Amino acid sequence: MVVRIIIAGDSQCVIFAEVCLVADHLMKNLPNFCYERIEKPVLEWNMWLYKINQKHKWHHKGSPLIWKELLCKGSKPYYIGGASEFLEYCHSYYKFDVFLASEKFEGLIKNYKQYQKKIKCDTQSVCYISDSKEEIIEKSPKTNFVVCISGAGYPLTMHLISGLLDMTHGEKTISKIYIHDKERKGSMEFIEQECSYIGTNYPGKVVKFIEKIGVALTHSDLFIILDHVPFDPEASIGDWIHANKKIMQKIALKINASASRKIYILLPNLGPACYNATVLMNSVTDINKNNIVVATSDLGLEISPIVAEITEVSLRTMFCPPVWGFVGINHLVDIRTTIHKYNTFTPYDRYIKVKKSTLNIGTLTPEMRTMEYLLYFDKSLWTKVAINKAKTTKTQSINKAISVLNVIKLWLFNSDHTNTINLGIRCNGSFGLTFNGAFSQPAHFVDGEWTPAADYMLPRDPEMNIQYLQQMAEIVMNLNKMELPKFIPYY
Repeated sequence: MVVRIIIAGDSQCVIFAEVCLVADHLMKNLPNFCYERIEKPVLEWNMWLYKINQKHKWHHKGSPLIWKELLCKGSKPYYIGGASEFLEYCHSYYKFDVFLASEKFEGLIKNYKQYQKKIKCDTQSVCYISDSKEEIIEKSPKTNFVVCISGAGYPLTMHLISGLLDMTHGEKTISKIYIHDKERKGSMEFIEQECSYIGTNYPGKVVKFIEKIGVALTHSDLFIILDHVPFDPEASIGDWIHANKKIMQKIALKINASASRKIYILLPNLGPACYNATVLMNSVTDINKNNIVVATSDLGLEISPIVAEITEVSLRTMFCPPVWGFVGINHLVDIRTTIHKYNTFTPYDRYIKVKKSTLNIGTLTPEMRTMEYLLYFDKSLWTKVAINKAKTTKTQSINKAISVLNVIKLWLFNSDHTNTINLGIRCNGSFGLTFNGAFSQPAHFVDGEWTPAADYMLPRDPEMNIQYLQQMAEIVMNLNKMELPKFIPYY
């Protein structure tokens, strides 16, 4: 089937004219490329755009608007986006890169015919950059980011906003935070008002409450999803799982309709977090599945103080324990492979022979050790963790916020492929994990994507195996409503 591209825009829009220039060149050189141009006067454009958004349930802003459809009656339009999304589409489908010498078209925006005349006079206006050429146009790095938080009525939101506004690295900052929650509109207005007193270098409100999330997703670089159905011990696990699935599928529809294909999606450890992320991965269409992750380090941060107390090891010398599993359903925090810094003392010979020497008696050599040998005979850890968890609900929110903010810092601000962090990400066969969804494991940020840290140690807990955790994840993904009885806690 032949696909037709529709490019609509404001008659005075330079970008619209340049996109039409690219489409015209493609149509002349590619036999199956077909496009239609819709030009609207300046005064009519906004009303026309509003009607087309209402008709197709889009949330596009600005000119141009580009979509595609099949050349047959009754075909459904497929939203592409604006100019940048169209150029990405051209690159992915036709391996076409373009550089427009915009200074040569200065003042030629009165109508498209002038562009056609200019093409005949100057064939150098559109330049291909193919793999065979060495010419590379470097794009300046992004310095300000827009974040959208859905389900922002939870207490965790205030911790996240506070951390995001303090987060800077060189010239990189958060320029706008959109918050959205249909069920807690009053809370959203209160948060917006409280944050309106914050002084920044950006005009207008930095924290903005929006009623229609699609508008925010169009401009967002990062989408944080707090929406979930809390666990009800009186209901079956199947009902709880499917209630969360319904929410994620609704969010996926909004992402497909409005979000950029390059958007990052981050879920804190709320509800069946890895299950929700897996549903999103299976429901979104154009988003890179590796850009949907779950922050799970809070489970390790939760037990670290107790481990430090039992082993008498300073908390500042410990790394966060690795977190494995289908977080939100079942997981393993493997304290045995948790790493801590240790100084080994090597005495000199005179330390034994000479007493009260004023000279150096030996050397201290820093090294990394696992904590397995310190906890081998202690069986009280998990009992103490359960008791502590029941008492400190506020600390849990702070741990979740720290976990999320650490991911954002690596993702947007200071990418470091040597840093290992706990994340629910797609499995790629590392550690023997083949589950087709989000599964918590140690991860690196490499070449713009989160990948499993394949060089990390496998868990050594004698009571739990990650293959069992993987099997449970596969079972839960296939659960039906009313399956599994009500949950009976162990403690």
